[in-house]
Amino acid sequence: MFARLALNMSRCQIFSWSRLVGAAALGAPLLALAQLAPGGFSGAINSPTADVLGPGVASGAWSNSNPEKPRAVPAVGSFGSVNLGFGVLPGLELVGRLAFDGDLQCNMYSAVSAPCSGMRDLSASGKYQLPFRLGWDTRLAFGAVDVGGAATNFRSYYGVATSSVGSVDVSLGYARGRHAYSSLDGPFGSGQVFLTDHWRALAEFDSHELRAGVRYARPLTEQLALELGASRKLSNRTDQQSWQAGLALTYSFDKHALNEGTRRPDAKPMVAAQGEVAQPMSLTLAAPVVQTAAISPVAETALTQADRAERMASRLQRAGFSSIWVGFDHAKGWVIQAEPLAWRKNRLDALGAALALWQKQAQGDEQLHLVLSYLQDPVLTLRTNRACLTKFAEGGWWCDGQAALRLDNGESARAPAMGWAVTPTAVPQAPRLQIELGPVLQQRLGTEVGLYDASVGLDLTWELAPKRGVLWQGEVTVPLANSANFAEGGVFGKDRIQTRLENSTLSYQRELAPRLWGQASVGYVMHNDYGGQLDLAWLSPTGSVRMGALAGYYQGTDSSGLTRETLHHLLALASVRWSVVDGRWFMEAQAGQFYNQDRGLRLASHHWFGDNQLTLHYRSTESGARMPRTNFAGFQISMPIGSRAATMLGAVTLRGSDQWVYGVQSKVQGGDNAITNGYGVLPAIRHGLLNDTLDNDRAGMTDMLANLYRVRAMMREMTDKP
Repeated sequence: MFARLALNMSRCQIFSWSRLVGAAALGAPLLALAQLAPGGFSGAINSPTADVLGPGVASGAWSNSNPEKPRAVPAVGSFGSVNLGFGVLPGLELVGRLAFDGDLQCNMYSAVSAPCSGMRDLSASGKYQLPFRLGWDTRLAFGAVDVGGAATNFRSYYGVATSSVGSVDVSLGYARGRHAYSSLDGPFGSGQVFLTDHWRALAEFDSHELRAGVRYARPLTEQLALELGASRKLSNRTDQQSWQAGLALTYSFDKHALNEGTRRPDAKPMVAAQGEVAQPMSLTLAAPVVQTAAISPVAETALTQADRAERMASRLQRAGFSSIWVGFDHAKGWVIQAEPLAWRKNRLDALGAALALWQKQAQGDEQLHLVLSYLQDPVLTLRTNRACLTKFAEGGWWCDGQAALRLDNGESARAPAMGWAVTPTAVPQAPRLQIELGPVLQQRLGTEVGLYDASVGLDLTWELAPKRGVLWQGEVTVPLANSANFAEGGVFGKDRIQTRLENSTLSYQRELAPRLWGQASVGYVMHNDYGGQLDLAWLSPTGSVRMGALAGYYQGTDSSGLTRETLHHLLALASVRWSVVDGRWFMEAQAGQFYNQDRGLRLASHHWFGDNQLTLHYRSTESGARMPRTNFAGFQISMPIGSRAATMLGAVTLRGSDQWVYGVQSKVQGGDNAITNGYGVLPAIRHGLLNDTLDNDRAGMTDMLANLYRVRAMMREMTDKP
């Protein structure tokens, strides 16, 4: 039996922009074309090339063939593979593959005497391209097929070189197979000719068979491309399928990053003139100044400033900001504090929106001190002036010998001498209800009872901040559809989406010391478990290191429903996160006692592409004989749902999920395929310290500086609006 829980992904290849001229009809730069191989790598037809998926490029592919082996049950069901691939870092791609043969949903345990399925195999592959090139544009790469998991069926290791001469690519390589079904075992090679902007002709020897075919690629948008392919076997040395066809979609995340590159200033922008860190001031809100009947020339000037401040505050409010204070200091510089209520997916988008609104109001060479808050506590401070902001918007980074935008982790601004507040401090501000909608999914991949099983539902969460630093939030799920195995009474029935209150918590947070935050939460963290936890997080001055701690206690009944035993959950965890590449790549380690009393560690590699995150993780935990040590590896993709800004509906905001998560994991280094749940679980406080105060762990100074292109892109977008 080949069923197992593992991960694998497919492939795609980046070609030069000169090969994309046919996309000019779309009027925008186009996504690089893709090449897809069912074996789980960037390739020609069934053999790898030295090219890899670019960073932030994902490829999903289907093929009607598994080139490693013939069909075991030719008259039953389907045969082929589905792949998902991702460019993780420059030169590194990871690919997940789900191979199948036979009836996709039959129970393989009950069909031993008359097999209904020959394979349901989930596996992982990877390839790395060396960071240099030789003559004839020669690239070198090495990779591994079918690594990890509780069982392996196609494992092989290979090295390959690809050279380009004009419109011709030639690849040569050598592989060592580690299994009877390894299709790569010995020398292999391929050649392809770019006939037009969309058509390619290919021929290859995959170490077993000769094959020839064609591929057609068509960009659909500036971020999405479609690819079709077909090939035929020219030799007959194995039982490999004669005709082979495939379909693929390739998507590139974060188009603004692709268009602007990763240009950014170095560490100097965090520093004011003469190398001193720009120190934000403190702020206490004051009631508006009441004008008298007699207006002197000085008062007339002040009235003009108040009118401008009121217009600015009104514009911020219409753009989705709340808890707004706008005014002028004694040097006639603008002082603004606002909470980006509608801008929850990325704080830099909120910053760009606020700067674009101010730029329309600014006159001469006026100064700006801008503070963004969360739960009315400052989280980000910016200083600039009109001239420097104009230079930044036009593409510059520096102004008058210092950074055009000077950022700091938020402290309040000093109360202005004359200003206007949306709600004066004497009048308490009514809390705004925030509603978040998104899909929710439970799934099982490649098991003995089905190729793919899922329970799908709708996730509705709410947030209400009754006072400064306090947040009440909850989550309700509603089922939409279940596969047979997730139906009531099915194999996975107890894990299906149900109509119920999943969690409801009350949290309080505050900054305990510079760059050190604490959050205390109580309530139902899961539908049947209640208790509380304390989260701590500290950022280094540059933000490149985050250290955290979690301590908590919950209790509830057995979620399986098999007993009414009261379970106790004592948590004690410590973590550290390091920015390997500012704003792009984070490494994290977490160790201690997890939710189900299993002890061990979790290692994660986080890769950001715009607002989309790919996480690769490894866990190893145990809790005595009840939970013997078990190792897991997997991936998850997090992405926002819906528009960047929430919709304002009176006193309510409505938005799609800030981060919707899809993931796959598998036991590794195990001797069985049994599905094992409950290891490495953490209670999820959806909003608050980590997700909002620290902007999904992107609040470090160096990380924000690396992504300042987002501020510029949003400013340009907002400038075009009335």
